[in-house]
Amino acid sequence: MIDCEDPFLVLGVAREASREEIKGAYRRLAMRWHPDRNPSPAAAVEFKRVHAAYELLLDDDRLAVWQQAQRGAAADRASDRAAAGDDLLQSLTLTLEQAATGCQRTVELLHHVRCSACTGSGRVQHGHSVPCPACSGCGRVVRAGGRTSRCDICGGRGYLRETVCADCAGSGWRNEARTLVVTVPPALLAGERLRLARQAPLPAGDESRIAGDLYLEISLLTHELFDLAGPDLHCRVPVSIFRLLSGGRIEIPTLGGTTWIDLPPWPATAGGHRLPGLGFPGKGVRAAGDLVLHPEAIHPQVAAREDCQLLELLEWRLASDLERRAPLLADWQERLRARRDGPLV
Repeated sequence: MIDCEDPFLVLGVAREASREEIKGAYRRLAMRWHPDRNPSPAAAVEFKRVHAAYELLLDDDRLAVWQQAQRGAAADRASDRAAAGDDLLQSLTLTLEQAATGCQRTVELLHHVRCSACTGSGRVQHGHSVPCPACSGCGRVVRAGGRTSRCDICGGRGYLRETVCADCAGSGWRNEARTLVVTVPPALLAGERLRLARQAPLPAGDESRIAGDLYLEISLLTHELFDLAGPDLHCRVPVSIFRLLSGGRIEIPTLGGTTWIDLPPWPATAGGHRLPGLGFPGKGVRAAGDLVLHPEAIHPQVAAREDCQLLELLEWRLASDLERRAPLLADWQERLRARRDGPLV
């Protein structure tokens, strides 16, 4: 378990929970996440988190040390808050797979640093005179109406021994790109935030303050196969009409690659086929979602002669038991029979 992670939150128990309540919560979560029972790629990681939290809560000495560390960290954060700079919120876009399994990403930030060319003064001292940039060395500048007058920058001399620093435009500060390598933990949904303590850039000239926190808000790219609804993944799966009607073994995509399942015959899959635990992985008290398959019947565009013979046989067998197997078709044929045999009004 990550050192800063709260074992009470991981097991979903109150801080005053008894040992029996802790053991009961552990048994429920262990059964859900044990890799032998849960085929999800995230199951092994979640099982380790649950087991580590359980061991910590049952060890009074380790738990006391952890609680003391949490109190000390809270006190440090309170004392630093007044001296800290502003926090920064920035978006971090991930693929669905990256958000599910965790990843490493780089984040580019612009930090204000003292200009090294002028050591932060905004002015550059020259060893010899240089032409004034305002009047190009002539000592006079053109005013409104075409008249000229003495250059205010150099006092009409045309030359200077000190000029504005070109690297920082006289501010004494310049922007410098900084790259952070961020380890993104698994199972982050869109809208959740990742906190990087004291990584927010400080304003120029504010070196005395402690840097604020950088918050990375997760956003997810549109996936070509899956639609995410809460923790559930929905996937439209093309299936031949024959396999859809008879059921059988088909290959389907998952967040971790592909797997094979036994599809039940139609109409058992008419409203979708749900695979528990194969959706977006859980985190803390949030359980893993399901993978919901929506089979789409694919009709063959070309039928061979042998296919037609088999289809004729199927049609004949269907016609012999139309009332039970295709009631809508049986009703339609009854209407046609009534219209054919009865008088037209």
